[in-house]
Amino acid sequence: MGGEQLIFIAVDTLLAAILWMGVHVAIRRFPRNWWLGGAGLTIGVMMVTITLAPVYLDPLFNDYTPLPDGPVKTEVLKLARANGVPADNVYLVDASRQSDRISANVKGLFGTTRVALNDNLMKQDSHEIRSVMAHELGHYVLNHMWKLIITVALLIAVSLALVAVGTPWLLARFGGRWGIEGMADPSVLPALTIVISLVFFLGTPITNSMIRVQEQEADVFGLNAARAPDGFARIAMKLSQYRKIEPGSWEEVIFFDHPSGHTRVITAMRWKAEHLDAADIK
Repeated sequence: MGGEQLIFIAVDTLLAAILWMGVHVAIRRFPRNWWLGGAGLTIGVMMVTITLAPVYLDPLFNDYTPLPDGPVKTEVLKLARANGVPADNVYLVDASRQSDRISANVKGLFGTTRVALNDNLMKQDSHEIRSVMAHELGHYVLNHMWKLIITVALLIAVSLALVAVGTPWLLARFGGRWGIEGMADPSVLPALTIVISLVFFLGTPITNSMIRVQEQEADVFGLNAARAPDGFARIAMKLSQYRKIEPGSWEEVIFFDHPSGHTRVITAMRWKAEHLDAADIK
């Protein structure tokens, strides 16, 4: 097991422990409405994690170094400034030591926002890099992070409300056999985990569709900003080595949190066909 995996397990375990302690306190103090406190705590931890990730968490797993001056940095900063993204630097991530996946992101909140791309993306041609970075900048411009936080917060509240109903039902039938005295018993954690896992599993198509819609919006934004449909289509094909390129329509809705390669190539080629007369298409 690599060092990054051990760090991930340690951080994940710490966050899970904090959440469980907070939820357990809420259960003991507010037996009927504990899910409201649990939802608030979960949302709070999520917000703190998103805010701290670019500065303190992500560097635990990879080195983030300022991208050297050159055409790529100049082009990314031009794209950022042209679209109102407050970026004065671009960071390079040494992701190739872990995989060959192509990736980039604009992450952070409350002043920690950082634009980054990994070294696998840097190996692609300039039009492909431009199209990916325009897509990522689109998430920021379209306020996708805040929209996702609000939507996820509502889903967490609804999910925990369902858990607050489902777990007592489960304990009424199996609690005695399992030796669990009630919701306030610390040993209720496995039963809570069973119900939470079931609720989140059933909600997977909803969360996947929420993210996929945002990704599709960012795709269109990136095409309009980068004006490099061929580069975007090539990247979509390369990314398809990690996931099925042409799933069925329901398969994509249920299991895909990003548009499929087929959907992305069609989107790019339709955009290109509608802009053939434009002189700045790359």
